Amino acid sequence: MWFRFVVILLTLAAIGLAAAPESGDAAPASNGLPLWEIGLFGGAGRLPHYRGSDEYKTYALPLPLFIYRGKIFRANREGVKSVFWETDRLETGLSLSGNPPVDGGNDARDGMSDLGAILEIGPMLKWSLRDPQSPDPLYAIAAARAAISVDPHDFDTAHEGYRGELKLVYRNVTWLKKWGVFLGLNASVDFADAEFHRYFYEVEPRYALADRPAYSPGGGYSGFSLSANAIKKLNRRLTLGVYYRWDNLAGTVYEDSPLVKTENNHIVGVALIWNIHKSERKSPYSGL
Repeated sequence: MWFRFVVILLTLAAIGLAAAPESGDAAPASNGLPLWEIGLFGGAGRLPHYRGSDEYKTYALPLPLFIYRGKIFRANREGVKSVFWETDRLETGLSLSGNPPVDGGNDARDGMSDLGAILEIGPMLKWSLRDPQSPDPLYAIAAARAAISVDPHDFDTAHEGYRGELKLVYRNVTWLKKWGVFLGLNASVDFADAEFHRYFYEVEPRYALADRPAYSPGGGYSGFSLSANAIKKLNRRLTLGVYYRWDNLAGTVYEDSPLVKTENNHIVGVALIWNIHKSERKSPYSGL
């Protein structure tokens, strides 16, 4: 059970819920942000079993929260990453992502093997499209990750192909500044190879039924996403965050899979973050 707990934490962090608002999102760390902060995160999120599934699961649980703003290793609301090289406008590093397991209870996959959790790791490039000193930054991210499945029962691992994304990210602290609300808008296009798509959308002949014919997808276009989040500091220690994401599968290489039951998924989440303690030492982070 602890493994599922960790995977859910990574997933929620990846979609932007697991952190308080950071002034570093809007300006360089010359503002003197703490090197680290610890707290508690109480959140709930409604996620589809997988992209294209019309069945959802709601996760609601308290989690520990850790933010670290090191020169090389960083953990914040964009997830966990390791930075190799950076300038005022460019940043390269190693990024991580994840997806929780689907271990039964999915009608479309009835009788098929369970899906283990997916962990992704790979290089990324982040490019600032506006003046780095802007309070409302806009930047582009290109990432490529190797996917590894982890069986939630015996922890066996297997390589499951590669996935890439191109993303635009906009942070705004001025539109609703009088109410103390931070906004974020993301748009991304995803691609993956045939092996990654087969993991989720293939129907092997042994699992074929009259209403679920055998199917094997290729590699290519994997989907489009738009997301928005709003974060408001309630007081010195409490922060409220809400999140919404729309995934669209129209035109994907696997849209004809019998396991795809809808072209649109809607993900929502809410979180209350309690900042317990922060370091007196300041962050050396001076990039985007």
